[in-house]
Amino acid sequence: MNLNRRDFLKFAGMMGAGMFLDFYQPQIVEALEQAASSGVKLVWLQGQSDTGCTVSLTQGKYPNIYDAILNLKVDIRFHPTIMAPYGEDAMKALEIEPDVLVVEGAVPEKKYCTVGERPLIDLVKELGAKAKVGVVAVGACATHGGIPAARGNLTDAKGVGQVLGKPVINLPGCPPHPDIILLTLASVIITGKIPELDGFGRPTALYRKVIHEECARRGFYDKGLFATSFAETDISYGKCLWKLGCRGPVTLSDCAYRKWNNGVNVCMNAGAPCIGCYHEGFPDAVSPLFVEIESVPSLVGIDAVTVGTVAVAATAVGIAAHAIRRGVTKKPPFKEEKIEEKVEEKKEVK
Repeated sequence: MNLNRRDFLKFAGMMGAGMFLDFYQPQIVEALEQAASSGVKLVWLQGQSDTGCTVSLTQGKYPNIYDAILNLKVDIRFHPTIMAPYGEDAMKALEIEPDVLVVEGAVPEKKYCTVGERPLIDLVKELGAKAKVGVVAVGACATHGGIPAARGNLTDAKGVGQVLGKPVINLPGCPPHPDIILLTLASVIITGKIPELDGFGRPTALYRKVIHEECARRGFYDKGLFATSFAETDISYGKCLWKLGCRGPVTLSDCAYRKWNNGVNVCMNAGAPCIGCYHEGFPDAVSPLFVEIESVPSLVGIDAVTVGTVAVAATAVGIAAHAIRRGVTKKPPFKEEKIEEKVEEKKEVK
């Protein structure tokens, strides 16, 4: 295989994962088979989650899960959803030094989640320290806590990087697209190295554009044509979903281009505003949902930490300016004093 890790992810990002995997699949299969024959070991742990990331992976097409496990021969030592062993035999599989540790789901610091009889947090710390190549956090819950860590949680749920206290490869999304999971794991296994990451630990080649840029409704946005009720969300109405709370302009993902269910559809095309599940602060930073972006405090500068990159912040500012140009009347969900109260409440929760 003539691709180094930089070219691997760069080409994947430029071509779209589906096209890339279809074009290079024989080489990727060969490389993964070579990695398996050389003893590359992968452990997949599941924490506080709904197993949606595993479900997403099993729905993948490039390759499907049958090919990935049986034909690619990747040495998956432990995966609670798809492994055959159980009980003591299953737990013995964790008595190794994995090359790659994958964690799906948030990690509660109060030890409410166990694997066998062992607290998940202990296993994550132990295997995370042993992982020879790196640790991959799959899904919003594993990357930044996600829904289990949302305001009001009682388990002190954290993202994997927060628990380990060191950088990990973050693949946010609720769930991430199967192609993103496969491309990242293939890159790590093939090269034995960590891919180029952005400031939030995401592979730069796969998380580099906001959804808004490639949305099928982008033209409606540019013309100032906005749906004002959910009765107008069918794409045949020719309206953008921004005023209904679409988070596409501030969320880095290529959902709109890649689409789901083997390239069939995506939220906005189906009439649902993007809720920003790929955003690094999901769900708190994009809440309340179904409210115009410029009215959401955490996305317009009040909480600069969760805004993300300068480019995303600039996008939010640009949206506000666009609204003014179009004569859009803003109706913020909070009064100014309420915003301050919510910020103070957030600090206390932390």
